[in-house]
Amino acid sequence: MGLTLRKLEVNINKKHNLREKIFSKYGTAGLHIAQFVENGILNRYIGILIGDITSIDDFKNKIEIVLKSIDKHVLFVKGNDSPRFILRSTMSIVAANSPSIFIISGIFPASKIVRNCESGLNEIMKNYELEKISDGKKEILFYKLQPSFDD
Repeated sequence: MGLTLRKLEVNINKKHNLREKIFSKYGTAGLHIAQFVENGILNRYIGILIGDITSIDDFKNKIEIVLKSIDKHVLFVKGNDSPRFILRSTMSIVAANSPSIFIISGIFPASKIVRNCESGLNEIMKNYELEKISDGKKEILFYKLQPSFDD
């Protein structure tokens, strides 16, 4: 469904209708999974995981965990979200779940909001390495937890 949403980029009405159908059938989590695929986040997430792969089962397991609990691993920013809301939500989600990879996604017009929050987010995510996808329409921040050498 996410790939279909991507193909419907030019037909706003059909895209909106499909989003409504996904939401009514699968709820917010289903819509977020579709957006995860639509916006290319899954592709990059897989690329990041491949760099640290220990086994195929571990790889599959990590993808499954993210898809089953997407809102513990990804913050989808809306165009009317405030920077304060984004920073507080990030702190709450990361403190509660300690994800190995945390993603913040803003698609036009939310991309500008994410861009404006980046320095504050970097301050919150000090133990994470940042990788981002940025263009005029989207701002996607991938924070990968750095190994602790205190052990």
